[in-house]
Amino acid sequence: MGEGFRTDVDEIMTCRARLAEIRGRAADILALAEDANPEWYIWGLIGAPFAAWYWKYADDTYEHLSMMGEALQDRVEALDCTAQAYRDTDQEIEKALQSIRELLG
Repeated sequence: MGEGFRTDVDEIMTCRARLAEIRGRAADILALAEDANPEWYIWGLIGAPFAAWYWKYADDTYEHLSMMGEALQDRVEALDCTAQAYRDTDQEIEKALQSIRELLG
């Protein structure tokens, strides 16, 4: 027989910390990309066709980076909730087992 389902809250929190770090890096990349986004006059007359092409893809890239950051933040929050639920469940199980011990004497 198998050992059953086991979970380690510390491992969940390690995963959460790593996702939070990745989310922070994604936010930094987005900030750098937005800061590097040149104004229309920087392109000049010769660069104008490239500017239109650039902005078309840059806007999509900024949107996707932003959505990635939001998704990562959602996962970080979900892992926080999951870890807390496991902690609460473990405490409730411990209370129930303690009650049984007291009843058994």
